[in-house]
Amino acid sequence: MCAAAAFTLETSAPAGFEDLTEPESLVADIYFGGRPVGTAQISVDLHTVQFSHPEAVFKLLPETLQPDAVLSALSEAQPRNSNKVCRLKSQLDCGYLVPESVGLIYDDSRFRVDIFIAPSLLPQQSAIASPYLPDATSEFSFIQNLTGTWSGVDSNLGPTSQSASLFGTSILSFGESGLHSQWSATDEGNPFIHELHWTRDYQGKAYSIGLLQPESYFSSFIPSPYIYGVEYRSSNNSRADNFYREGTPLEINMPTRGRVEIHRDNRLIYSSLVEAGNQLLDTSNLPGGAYEVEILTFDEGGRPLNRFTQFFAKDALLPPSGEWSWELLAGKPASSTEEDTLPDRADTYYLKGSLARRVSDNAGVFTTAASTDHEQVLEVGTRWIQENFELSPSAIYGSTGSRGYRVLAQLHTPYFDLGASETRITGTPEDSVAAAPYSILNRDTFNRSLTLSSQMFGGRAAIRHSESNRQQSLDSAGVILDDDVGSADKLTTFEFQRSMLRSRFWYGDFSFSHSIAEGEQQLTALTFQFRYRGERWSSGSTLRYDRDESGNGVARAGLNSSWNDRDLWAYDVSQQFSAEAAEDDYYLGSQTRVAGRRGYLTSTLAHRNNRDSDLRTTNYLGSFSTSLMTSGDAFSWGGERTLNSAVIVDINGSEGQDFEILVDGTRRGYAKGGSQSVISLPSFRTYELSLRPLADGFYDYRESRETITLYPGNVATTDYQVQTLIVVLGRLVNGDTPLRNTRISIGEYSAVTDDYGVFQIEIHGTPQTLRVPPVQWGDCRVDIPEQSAADDWINIGIVDLAKAQCPIKGASYARQ
Repeated sequence: MCAAAAFTLETSAPAGFEDLTEPESLVADIYFGGRPVGTAQISVDLHTVQFSHPEAVFKLLPETLQPDAVLSALSEAQPRNSNKVCRLKSQLDCGYLVPESVGLIYDDSRFRVDIFIAPSLLPQQSAIASPYLPDATSEFSFIQNLTGTWSGVDSNLGPTSQSASLFGTSILSFGESGLHSQWSATDEGNPFIHELHWTRDYQGKAYSIGLLQPESYFSSFIPSPYIYGVEYRSSNNSRADNFYREGTPLEINMPTRGRVEIHRDNRLIYSSLVEAGNQLLDTSNLPGGAYEVEILTFDEGGRPLNRFTQFFAKDALLPPSGEWSWELLAGKPASSTEEDTLPDRADTYYLKGSLARRVSDNAGVFTTAASTDHEQVLEVGTRWIQENFELSPSAIYGSTGSRGYRVLAQLHTPYFDLGASETRITGTPEDSVAAAPYSILNRDTFNRSLTLSSQMFGGRAAIRHSESNRQQSLDSAGVILDDDVGSADKLTTFEFQRSMLRSRFWYGDFSFSHSIAEGEQQLTALTFQFRYRGERWSSGSTLRYDRDESGNGVARAGLNSSWNDRDLWAYDVSQQFSAEAAEDDYYLGSQTRVAGRRGYLTSTLAHRNNRDSDLRTTNYLGSFSTSLMTSGDAFSWGGERTLNSAVIVDINGSEGQDFEILVDGTRRGYAKGGSQSVISLPSFRTYELSLRPLADGFYDYRESRETITLYPGNVATTDYQVQTLIVVLGRLVNGDTPLRNTRISIGEYSAVTDDYGVFQIEIHGTPQTLRVPPVQWGDCRVDIPEQSAADDWINIGIVDLAKAQCPIKGASYARQ
């Protein structure tokens, strides 16, 4: 009995210390995810923490998937886990828990409680706050884009010909909806309307009704013709998460706020600060393809939390993960005519439906069905991508006996890249095609291609082979083809390219190619090219030797030079000259492009003289573009580009001065002070606009950035109050003593001197070289003979009041 008693362990508090084991009530700071969320009353003993009011603590926490389970866990006493408090920078495995339901860490030195919730009880946090574009900034607007083209040839041996066309796009917009029209007029034939339909594309869904050209995403064989009808489809246009949706979702659990990194081949490709919870990562900027990634998470102190690998696939051709992509189309096919302004309608209906779904991280399936009165067609396909391999097969079945398939494949290895494709449709009856008002599959088709490329001998070699039956006869007596050239259905080419020179300004390349057409026509070419790239001028020279299968060789030497103003002017101006000479002929060419706030103009001239055939030809072609638009409140015209939405920038003040318009930090056009200017921008985007003066000088305007969202046809307006400044600098002294905190004025403008007597007065006015007359100080006059000035500033130097001439002869300010 005595021996057993000697080994009895006493777990109660020693005599006199019983009060230390009693629960203690206090108020603690509550943290979740490393952030303070409030305070709560707790009861703490040596081993546990009990919340006095668990309902109040529950309200401080974020939304959970099982609130009853979380509230029940908060109502129970929780282990303190004080050993998990991070007390040293070098300490690992601290600062967080991954509990089965709810857990906490109590820091008794700071009276702090960090609460952690199991990942299975937390909702998934989106990587992008809103997947859709915001509502349109513009409510009502109209845009009329105009593009003109002309082309002609003047030859001494053939007829002189010329032609011209005018194309227009008209959009009457009501926010996210609008009436769209495309039309053209030529110097031959009647004006023609290509499209005329009402369209709305909003929050990932779009519909159109009228004469339209449907957008098709899924089918490899089945066309989407011009139709009089209706289209309803899922849309990527009005979504803000397009690049994100192309990739496999990457999800992590963060027990506390911290940092995440994504590595590929031991290279960092993504990093971000993330909040606590189950977080989807924004993969919008990750490179496309299929590859393994390593994901690492850290807390705010840099301590590692987790590390794992995952297969990631990002492909623009795969449907978005977890969503259906679809398209429905119904109407009557349309065909153009030379006599009528509107297309003719075919005497048959046309129905088409498409559906696509991603079935795994790196695979998707597609199906399309189409029908007319006389024909039904079904197409089924899939796409599968791996780290080094891509495969896209599809098959088609037609009710008239047509059968077909298409296979696209790519293989990437460290030694070579291989790409192959084959398309074949057979069994299309020609008599039924000719008799039908509209045929979905109008003829048999076959084409095959194979490309093999590899790095070798310091360069890159490639072999391309293609076969097809796409050659078709032309039903025109005025067109005569050389059958020896036009009938070649098999083409094989070997190419080798190698860089010979790379420096800051000079580039040199060598290339060799050998082509075989239908096993008979052969052409071998050897080319040396040297280029010089300067600040505005870029020049190059080319030496090329061609040899055909008969042994005839031709050597050609060419020169080209281009110039770009590169922000020298507000206009975007480029000019290119080229020349080429051989033994029997020479070629001269010129290309000019001028783009400004009122539109753009291009012009191309090409002259060739062949002494062997006594042929002299001159080709001339060009184009122009501008836009007319109104937002209801403002009207303007111009734009450096032809796009289907725009911003009218109205600059009040600074007449005649040039300003760059920055869109998301990049120059997209320029505007002039005192007038309205147009900046054309692509639709379905949200932009941030700002202003930057182009000319030297000083300007007074608000440094603001305006955010706008544009849909097709939208015309937003923004205005800036900009005033040109003339800065007057000087120093006010009385002998050797600076006059501090003294106000000095020039007209209505004034400033207060600093501790050194220095002042700067900003005057609104037109830039000009000025000279300040003598300064009046009370009844005294101070001469300032030493002045320096430019158009936008003047330095009057030192204004010494001790040298002031006052009304009393010989008196000065200093003696008064």
